[in-house]
Amino acid sequence: MLKLFQDVKDAGYKYLEVLEANQIKQEEMKDNTRTEYFRQVKRVLRSKLNGGNMISAINIWAVSLVRYTAGIVNQRKDELEAMDRWTRKLMTTYNSLYPRDDVDRLHVPTKEGGRGL
Repeated sequence: MLKLFQDVKDAGYKYLEVLEANQIKQEEMKDNTRTEYFRQVKRVLRSKLNGGNMISAINIWAVSLVRYTAGIVNQRKDELEAMDRWTRKLMTTYNSLYPRDDVDRLHVPTKEGGRGL
């Protein structure tokens, strides 16, 4: 009987797309957010949109997912930098980013001459 309640306690539930039990399940949420982010980025890159529309789609569709969980899930800086590196690698793979292109320009706002990611 005690094991049954322990399983229910560990299973948790989902509220507003956040896995919770007694506390928020940090590691599972990080993994879910990361896999869903990359899945959405790949779908946008496969669509072969032009440059500006592609960056807008990634910002609206994929980056918003990471920003939604930012206040809830504790992401370390190195984890976010790894996600950024992997995003640039995917963009290079799908011919959306030149391999020797300036990394800083990718994150500069469009009004200042960047791409705005």
